Amino acid sequence: MLNISIICIGKTNEQYVKIGLEKYTTLLSKHCKFELIELADVKNSNKLPRDKLKDAEAELILNNTQTKSALIFLDEIGKTFNSENFAEYLDKKSNESSKLTFVIGGSYGLQKKLKLKGESIALSALTFNHQMVRVILAEQLFRAFTIIKNTGYHH
Repeated sequence: MLNISIICIGKTNEQYVKIGLEKYTTLLSKHCKFELIELADVKNSNKLPRDKLKDAEAELILNNTQTKSALIFLDEIGKTFNSENFAEYLDKKSNESSKLTFVIGGSYGLQKKLKLKGESIALSALTFNHQMVRVILAEQLFRAFTIIKNTGYHH
């Protein structure tokens, strides 16, 4: 079975986000082994320059990625898809690797060197709160599985 992880910086503290994540975690469990890994914010992050903060977050992310997992970074300048194309992308990636790790960075984005270790995708040209992105990504993963398996959720 395909293993999918979402690694993100910061804990989910909004109740509506927690509810959405619980819903899609349950739905995704029928299609893959799904795990959400929430990493603690970097200590004293408000006192660090942005580059140092991104370096510290990159280290946290790398320390929590599984070996042999394909890394997919959510980034505003990454490749964009419609839902059908994202389903094709997910299907292709799942044939290449049994472990996929989607990475959501902190509020200032991801370190450039980190992004070289995988590929970048964008959920939208819009900017979303990085907590809400967790739910949006989980929903899109579920939608992609239903498109792949033609179960009718998408249309």
